[in-house]
Amino acid sequence: MNKSFFDRLQSRGWKIERYEGMSPGVPEALRRRYPAAEQWLSWIGGVKSAVSGDEAVWLLCAEDYAGQRTTAFRWNEWELLSLESAEGDPAWETAIRRFWDLHLPIVMSVADGRYSYHALSAADGAVVSGGEPEFEACERTAGSLREFAEKFAEGMV
Repeated sequence: MNKSFFDRLQSRGWKIERYEGMSPGVPEALRRRYPAAEQWLSWIGGVKSAVSGDEAVWLLCAEDYAGQRTTAFRWNEWELLSLESAEGDPAWETAIRRFWDLHLPIVMSVADGRYSYHALSAADGAVVSGGEPEFEACERTAGSLREFAEKFAEGMV
């Protein structure tokens, strides 16, 4: 995302940490699983972390996707929770994996005591949002990543 996106987040109290040197990059396995997410993965490549002032909302950055950050939640935590719920039901497990193969989480939240996310849809490039208890029940938030970034920077989503 461009500098003004992060500047606008900072003006709203977000803590943005950028890399001084080389970033670790996004794992190749993730790039293969989500080829439609290249724009997002490039935008966040130079950002170490981006967290709201209350630390309840955060953008997923390269270290998150690489599993290098020591946080309470992994980048695919909501997928893992769903799979745990579906354990023993192969059809449900397959449906969950299929959903997450087409939706890359880009923002995670625990605001208001509720687990939720925004994800980039590989089907059409839209951004969707969802949350507990059924993470895979989502709704369209924006028609494109750029539209989402504008709304998100202004606090509209």
